[in-house]
Amino acid sequence: MPLPLDADALRARSKLAKKWAYLLSSKTFVPMSTAELERRLLGLVDRLCSGVVVESLAQHAGREVGEALVGLNCTTPEGLQISIEVVSKGLLGMSSLAPPDRLRNRVVDVIAALSASFVERIRQATMEQQEQLGRSLYKAMREAQVELRLSRARVDLLETHSSTGIATVEPDGVLVRSNDALARILDRPTDELVGLSLFDLAHPDERAGLRADIVGLAGEAARGDGARAVTQPCRLLRADGEPAWVMLTLSPLHRAEAPPHVVVLAEDATDVNLLQGQLNHQALHDVLTRLPNRQFFTSRLEQALRTADPRTGVSVFHLDLDGFSRLTGGLGREVGDHVLKVVAGRLEAVVAGESAMVSRFGHDEFAVLVENGPATPDVVTLVRRINDVLSAPFTSHGHRVAVSATIGVVHRPPPDSSPLDLLDSADLTLRRAKCGGARQWELADPEQDGRDRRTFSLAATMSGAWEQEELLVRYRPVVRLADGSVESAEALLRWDHPTLGELPHEQCVALAEDTGLAVPLGAWVLRVACGQAAAWRAGLGREVPVRWALSPSQAADPELVGLVREALRDTGLAPSSLRLGVTGRVLFSGRGEAADNLEVLAEGGVCVELEEFTGAPEDLLRVLEGLPVRAVRLGQTPAAEPGTPVARALAGVLAVVRDAGIGLTATGVATPEQARWWREVGADTASGPLFAPAGPPDDITR
Repeated sequence: MPLPLDADALRARSKLAKKWAYLLSSKTFVPMSTAELERRLLGLVDRLCSGVVVESLAQHAGREVGEALVGLNCTTPEGLQISIEVVSKGLLGMSSLAPPDRLRNRVVDVIAALSASFVERIRQATMEQQEQLGRSLYKAMREAQVELRLSRARVDLLETHSSTGIATVEPDGVLVRSNDALARILDRPTDELVGLSLFDLAHPDERAGLRADIVGLAGEAARGDGARAVTQPCRLLRADGEPAWVMLTLSPLHRAEAPPHVVVLAEDATDVNLLQGQLNHQALHDVLTRLPNRQFFTSRLEQALRTADPRTGVSVFHLDLDGFSRLTGGLGREVGDHVLKVVAGRLEAVVAGESAMVSRFGHDEFAVLVENGPATPDVVTLVRRINDVLSAPFTSHGHRVAVSATIGVVHRPPPDSSPLDLLDSADLTLRRAKCGGARQWELADPEQDGRDRRTFSLAATMSGAWEQEELLVRYRPVVRLADGSVESAEALLRWDHPTLGELPHEQCVALAEDTGLAVPLGAWVLRVACGQAAAWRAGLGREVPVRWALSPSQAADPELVGLVREALRDTGLAPSSLRLGVTGRVLFSGRGEAADNLEVLAEGGVCVELEEFTGAPEDLLRVLEGLPVRAVRLGQTPAAEPGTPVARALAGVLAVVRDAGIGLTATGVATPEQARWWREVGADTASGPLFAPAGPPDDITR
């Protein structure tokens, strides 16, 4: 059936599908991507809306959606509960689907049909599973009978064709059965082994221990103490008297109504040694490229630091291939694996004439250790050669491809440096180089490494600091320029660090963004600030609005609207007393989640302010086009000092903003002259060093 196709209706259905997908993904496993789930659920939303629009389709639409939910693996009670709650509320909120006096009844019909269909489909699936289980049990019984016959045949085949010597011995060590492999190990005819004592075939030094193990295992089996196996190296005697080194495994063999036997497995130590060598190689080398891995590289680096010429030292190059994930995503994993092999070979070719090691650290990261000599090229030359060689196109599975690398270089570190510290420094240097774009390189800087480590340490411990209540909310007054009275308060974060002292708001927000704490931490600040605004109202008898600048992550958070409404409801604060700031970069982004959130909040009475307003024509046009912005905030910069050409041009732009009924707040005001000029160009309020720094809540009431 045709549905309303206006923008509001389409957005409402899209929002309902997105919220439905998000809540379902958090409570049940759906074997598809988020985008695919949202697309499938949008189709279900359209079907339900059709059922609400046309009463005769309500039962049919509900049944289709109930069956579709089971088909999506949403079979848990939580999935059904979430679906009913989300869909019911969403459909009831779409007043355009049916007349108000009939909307609720039609939604109930659709949801009832959905629930009934869901339950019936689950019942059918359960019956099908039970029937399948019965068939499987019968099939398993038949297969067990066949498997028993096959297992007996396998034992015979195993003993006949296995390269491991296999024998069965009595508790006194007499062999009652053996295979050809054991005869080959002992260099004796197979038919001569039966009847011999295993103790006589063992080296004299091994006989006492072997006898004790076999007698002990046979005794345990006879007493029913359970089965255990004994594995140990052992020397057996060949026909010529020479010892044969084997790995011997002894295990009891239970026999009904008969004395137990012991099964003996003898594996030639030559094969074991060969296998051990292969395992050692794999433990120290990358399987794909055959290059040394990080562990091997670290050991070689430690040795090189001790033995390298102190006049030339060593150099460590840490490489990360640019855009490798896009290459594998676009051309496939096989192409990616081939590219890694080619890169490994080319890197080895670059340093072929040097005392060097090329290593793969994992995924698309490589490392090169060069023990510098008199003829070793300088770092710039080596970096250029590496990228010149890597960037030469080659064919991989029918595609012409080429790669480049971003490189962090640690050149000639002190000989007493720790290998792990050097690798950390190379990694930090690589991170800094990647900030400059593709095919960049950078030399290690110990001072910058220290600053980066401190930053990363702060980021890693920020969550714990929040738990230990080291994160505080401070308030900076926003004053009216007309009379200097406090008009509102800005909520700011402070970290009362035990060793570094108080960390500023901007650093706290940046760290929260890097660690993923921006959303939960921002929600906490919102709740604290709303509670403080309610306390000011009770104590002062007037409203003191509180303001919080949303981070990009928090502004686009799908739960932002609910969190704000919950904070306002729990604290009893009026929406008009909450102001949310957002930058133009976030508000005007193409994705639109932040704009949708703020539009809904603005409709509910929350004041939205535009941060870092520049007055540029593009930003001015967007502000005037009817976005939910009630005020803009401009920072005090040297270019905007009173009397400058920029200040005069800015005054004209601000006049347009004022005429549009949009408020203006100046930030960073430090002198009376600046405050006077902002007041003359139409600014209502201001904050900055001239008035007061951020402080505890009591400072606002003074």
